[in-house]
Amino acid sequence: MLAMLVLLSIGSEARAGGPFRTEAWDLVDSVAGDDSDWSTAHEPGKDRWVASGLALVLGPFAAHRLYLGTNAKVAIIYGLTFGGFGVLVLIDLGHLLFSKDIDAYRNNDRVLMWTREKPAPTPP
Repeated sequence: MLAMLVLLSIGSEARAGGPFRTEAWDLVDSVAGDDSDWSTAHEPGKDRWVASGLALVLGPFAAHRLYLGTNAKVAIIYGLTFGGFGVLVLIDLGHLLFSKDIDAYRNNDRVLMWTREKPAPTPP
């Protein structure tokens, strides 16, 4: 199931990244109906629901955090503690569902993704 979600989430540019393009991908594009880029047909609320679903199903293993583009270090910490013994996953799920904008959680390398970033220290 996770592999299917990953395959559905990658765009056509990721499939055509190498120097070769097989006929199988042409068949997939023809079945899809058009040759438009999948990332341009992106629905704004889709990421919120996909990340929330991943948090429900595979939250203790940081699948939702990996989907949003976190560092592998965070996934290892989640895996070792089973998502902070379930507490971090529930808090993440609440923030994903009830936050107005989830852009602050994309590419977030903090374990506690909802905490504010510390300001940079001023040099002496």
